[in-house]
Amino acid sequence: MDLTGYLLIALAAVGAGAINAAAGGGTLITFPAMLAAGMSPLAANMTSSIGLLFGTLGGAWSYRDELRRQRRRFVVNAPFAAIGGVIGAVLLLVTPSAAFTEIVPWLVLLAAALFAIQPALTKRLNRSAADTAPPVEERAPEALAAPPVEERAPEALASRDHTGGWPAKAAFVLIGAYGCYFGAGIGIMMLALLGLVIHDTLQHHNALKNIMAAVINGTGAIILAFSPLIHWGVVAIMLGASLLGGLLGGWLSRRVPSWLLRIVVIGFALAVALAMLLT
Repeated sequence: MDLTGYLLIALAAVGAGAINAAAGGGTLITFPAMLAAGMSPLAANMTSSIGLLFGTLGGAWSYRDELRRQRRRFVVNAPFAAIGGVIGAVLLLVTPSAAFTEIVPWLVLLAAALFAIQPALTKRLNRSAADTAPPVEERAPEALAAPPVEERAPEALASRDHTGGWPAKAAFVLIGAYGCYFGAGIGIMMLALLGLVIHDTLQHHNALKNIMAAVINGTGAIILAFSPLIHWGVVAIMLGASLLGGLLGGWLSRRVPSWLLRIVVIGFALAVALAMLLT
């Protein structure tokens, strides 16, 4: 690989780190860049998975303030994300990626659709919960004193006991497996999942998404590191470049309105799916 190839991969890693911190799907930047630099598809896939790890950590660090109120959510769900990461990494080592890559754009489109309807679905679920609540005269005094959900502060919504239950655990296993097998759109999938099963702000979901992605990618990296296909020189370049991009992307995404971030996430998901369908 010549100097131009290394520079191309470094620039792609900066962009991928920023996109992963803000939404997810950075693999769709690094993967084509690595192919253009002369790497084989399987080697590019494995090397990209390890090389973007620091970018994920950089994004998580940028959201450290939001993460402080989500310790229980992380502790409860992280083991299941790690299990999924192990499954995905093993599958990548023992099976060809061509068949799975064919369904990736449809998975990304599904995640984008879920993410798009999440606000309406959340309102419907909240309305259903209100309809099934006991009459006012039967409620405990402390329940009567509590403000409505929509009026509570983010700290109250981010209850440490509200972890998503078994649906979140099962979904994290599946997302973890997919994330270590190919990875494009993993952030979009997690944002869609968190929006459906955990009632909180989008920025808090983004914070939890980043740290869970670090668990998934880190677990997979431990297993993939034993593959002879890994280009460690490229990994070293990508680790530094993606860390810079992750810090930049995390800083930017925390300073934009939630509705704008939602539009960016959905738009990027559609772009990723279209690009994969056309290749």
